[in-house]
Amino acid sequence: MTLYIIRELDKFYVEPPPTGMDILFQNIDPITPLTFVLSQGADPTSQLLKFAAEKQFMDKLFPISLGQGQGPKAEKLIAQA
Repeated sequence: MTLYIIRELDKFYVEPPPTGMDILFQNIDPITPLTFVLSQGADPTSQLLKFAAEKQFMDKLFPISLGQGQGPKAEKLIAQA
């Protein structure tokens, strides 16, 4: 499938865009959150924590993983925001 897409459309459609926390940070604001939708095995947590520490935002960062039982915690953080 990948080869077909490259041949018919372009490799642009199968390669992930170059990105980093600095680029992502430029595209968020108080009403535009940063949400990671990850494939299995992907974990940007260490990058996110490092970036938050560099920007002195650790007190503003509330990471949660939406697994079993995390819905109420997420709802509470949304309400507080």
